Amino acid sequence: MSPEKNQQWLPVFVIAGALAIWGGLLAVGAWWAPGGDEASRGDLRKLWIVAGMTGGYLLLWGGVLAIRARKVRRRQAEEDDQ
Repeated sequence: MSPEKNQQWLPVFVIAGALAIWGGLLAVGAWWAPGGDEASRGDLRKLWIVAGMTGGYLLLWGGVLAIRARKVRRRQAEEDDQ
């Protein structure tokens, strides 16, 4: 990858990293949060649900960005051929 493309993707990686950290904090908070009864306090399922949803969100947007990047590269290759 050229340095220009690396600089173009840097904000995306920073935002994705920040969202991953934020999702981790939310997951730990959900795990530590008091529940309606003592049995639900410290339930690991709450942690995994929040972490899974955050991971799914990041994977969804990563896929969207990958598809868009592929389309842009294909368009540029078609324009270069003409």
